[in-house]
Amino acid sequence: MKKVEINLCGNPTIFADGEKVNFPYKKVEGFLYYLCIRKTVTREEVICLLWGDEDETTGKKKLRDAVYQVRRFIDKDFLVTTGHTGIALNPDYPVMIDLERREDGDVGQSGVFLDHFYIKNCYEFEEWVEGVREGQRQNISKSAREHLDDAREKNDLSLIQKYSNILIKNDPYNEELYYEIMNVYAENGNYTMAIRLYYDLMKLFQDDLDMEPSQKVKDLFHRVFNVKEHVKTEGVSVDLPFIGRKKELYEISGFLERSAGEKVGCLAVEGEEGVGKTSFLECGLKLALGKQMITLYAVCYRQGADFFLNPWNDIFQEVRQCIENGTMKGALSPDEEEKLSQLLNRGVGDDRESGRLTYQMIEKTVISLFTEITKKYRIVLAFDDIQWMDQMSFQLMCRLQFMLEPDVLLTICTYNRSSEAEVTEALEPLVRRDSVKLIALQPFTKEETDEILHKSLPELDTEPEKRQKLYELTDGNAFFLTEMINIIREKGYTLEKSPKTNFVIKARLSGISQDEKEVLDCMSVFPEKISIEEIELLMKGMDRLTLLKILERLQEGFLIKEVLVGWNVYYKFVHRIFQEYIYEKQSNGKKQLYHKMLAAYYEAQAEQDFTVLPLVVYHYDKCHDQVKAYQYQIRYLKEFYTVINENFPVLHTEASDFGDDFGVMAEAAKMLELAEDVINLKDDSREIRQMKMEMHYIKGRYDIAMGDYDSGIANIEKSIFLAQKLNAHKNLLACYKQQVFHGIQREDLEKVDKYVTLGLGCIKKEERDEYATFLRLKGWYHVQRQEYRMAEDVLQKALMVFRELEDGGGKYTASIAACFNYIGDIYRIQDRYDEALEYYMKGITVGQGPVETNGIGQVYCNIGQVMYCQGRLLEAWNYLERARECLEKNGYRWGLERAETYLAMTCLKTGRKEEAAEHYSRAVGLSAKIGNPTTEQLLEAVKREMN
Repeated sequence: MKKVEINLCGNPTIFADGEKVNFPYKKVEGFLYYLCIRKTVTREEVICLLWGDEDETTGKKKLRDAVYQVRRFIDKDFLVTTGHTGIALNPDYPVMIDLERREDGDVGQSGVFLDHFYIKNCYEFEEWVEGVREGQRQNISKSAREHLDDAREKNDLSLIQKYSNILIKNDPYNEELYYEIMNVYAENGNYTMAIRLYYDLMKLFQDDLDMEPSQKVKDLFHRVFNVKEHVKTEGVSVDLPFIGRKKELYEISGFLERSAGEKVGCLAVEGEEGVGKTSFLECGLKLALGKQMITLYAVCYRQGADFFLNPWNDIFQEVRQCIENGTMKGALSPDEEEKLSQLLNRGVGDDRESGRLTYQMIEKTVISLFTEITKKYRIVLAFDDIQWMDQMSFQLMCRLQFMLEPDVLLTICTYNRSSEAEVTEALEPLVRRDSVKLIALQPFTKEETDEILHKSLPELDTEPEKRQKLYELTDGNAFFLTEMINIIREKGYTLEKSPKTNFVIKARLSGISQDEKEVLDCMSVFPEKISIEEIELLMKGMDRLTLLKILERLQEGFLIKEVLVGWNVYYKFVHRIFQEYIYEKQSNGKKQLYHKMLAAYYEAQAEQDFTVLPLVVYHYDKCHDQVKAYQYQIRYLKEFYTVINENFPVLHTEASDFGDDFGVMAEAAKMLELAEDVINLKDDSREIRQMKMEMHYIKGRYDIAMGDYDSGIANIEKSIFLAQKLNAHKNLLACYKQQVFHGIQREDLEKVDKYVTLGLGCIKKEERDEYATFLRLKGWYHVQRQEYRMAEDVLQKALMVFRELEDGGGKYTASIAACFNYIGDIYRIQDRYDEALEYYMKGITVGQGPVETNGIGQVYCNIGQVMYCQGRLLEAWNYLERARECLEKNGYRWGLERAETYLAMTCLKTGRKEEAAEHYSRAVGLSAKIGNPTTEQLLEAVKREMN
């Protein structure tokens, strides 16, 4: 069968075995394209579509000729008849149609259906084509809308632009769509794009419709333009808090556009201490000035909380200054100015009774003054840190906002998140009337922190670890980050806290009780989240109810927070910088005692729970027991790399706790660093030699998996030498297996036979899993020697042992899958493809578990290889892609070069030469490392075909 590829989008083309097909006349092409969409058609509907102006006899004759031409130019088996009047594409024929294999990310990239394809005087066909195009446009718009919504959630500007362009292209005169996308751009801080989009709309409407955009869109344009002109985000030293605040700033801009009749007149900005509320408020006031509004600003202080109307005195002073400098020219009559002077000169005093007597008069005067001022000017009142505002000031602020419309008077205020309950209660009169809008400022994300560091400390651009440490220390808090930047500029890179930072932390902690301090001391020695049982381990004299009450108080003070993992409750510090400060302030003796207690606690759990090993290592390291720390690091890495560096590992049940996301050799650098530390230890005690033996094994296994054979084999030989000296039987068998794996990768049958025989010769009777593993490897040896009957007998025997050992915990599922895989190889090599697939599929079924091993990738590759040989190219491609993804996920090279080679071969068969070249190039690079003879022969064949 020929390999047929049909492209319906853009200029339509047809390829058979890579050669372009040209039919003698257009209606044959049209007939085939119609069939590609419909799959099965009747003779009558095709005749009506293409030869409707002909009589029935002529139409049938021309249809017969069209069918003949398709079969002649492509393949006689390409079309089949169905029933008496049906014609269909042969479902068993390997044809690739572009519309059917578009990826989800290709939205809008495919081109117009049958673009520039036209059949003269064939109106029914044109009508059908236009219907398909309309459906295509609707599908593209629907998909683009979904992708745009996702991009908005992720704040991904490049994707926002991509899918917005697609939507506009499909619906170019939809003014509401332009309005929405302008808003999206502005929310994400891309004001230039929003403005450009407005000009595009204006030109389109002027040229095509001879009209202007609506007033609604014009108002949005002016709003965006104002934000762009008055908020600069480039200057780090001045505008540091505004990286990442784009959406919130745009919200303020919208808030400042209030009109008469709208309810919301007060904007409350909340955030933790140091998050940048004051700077954000100042930026909002810049926007107000850009809209020709008058801003009146006051700060509330802790010391002034007991003085009635204290922040309002600053507001009155600002009003007087505006009158004197002409900003509020003619706003007040002489009588009103006299009232303002009385307010400034008399105040209210500190006496509560006096305050009660004079408040009504002051309220009436203030309302009267602002009523007059707002007849000529729009006013924005700004109060910073209102958690320190007195009750009368709150009352006056709410009353004034209630009496005047939001189109003439607006209030913006900030407060600390830890005082949320008190502030909400004080704003209750406005909250009840839905007159308050809330904006919550969050700390900077990792990406925003990187952006700040790039602008302020560009020398850290190439040092991601240092940037990561700064982010972890400051948790994205604007104040702490600014202080760290300043101290690094002064002293060079350091994680030392500035005096100002220490002062802020000390002030935050000054109000806590001794019991609360003790709980924080205990929590600071944990590297991450902490359960209440773990805190109780160190706070032995405290009952749980008391401890829970203390934890609640610390949460209310925003020093710690509660974290839910499933149904389990944990606690952690809100800011790591607080944790570091508290940890540093404790005595070394106290910290070391805590770490010893925790190390012993986790060590006892490690036998049952593999996931606590990093905690054992952490606490032994902190109490300076380096030998213990090394021992548990080695144990952890040995199990971790069993999954990553082996095809079909024997899994401990706890290894599933790694989950399915190892990353691409994420721990490799740490492992290699630890290997050097352990191998270079001078001590020659049995304990140290055992650690060196383990480390040589881990490093050797890693190098062999990566194709670094010389280093890998040298380390395995050293491990074998130490294992023999220490009589470490298990380790000796593990090293023999690595020698076998190296032999398999290089197809060195002599080496495989040697080490399989050595292994089988020293296995103890009770080591049935090791016996079955070496039997499986012996089976591979017989497969390569083409001793197929013996190979299958040996593999079936190994399979039986593994099945007897498997208790449902999944420990041997990868080994069982390996046996099925090797039996599949027996049939594949003999070209018995259906039987081979049967065993490969069994391997996939049994091998699927909580951890997807590299061996599953090898089985996917074998399935892809068989399907390629069967000519099932699309299915082969899918399995080979899955193989590539599986192996790449763990950074595993062996087998990846074979998958890339077969992907190149599949691309060549389907006419995709550029893609084939990419896969070939990757395969060559990998093969140079792995050195597998069979793959090298395949690559030579691919090279010849490409040339």
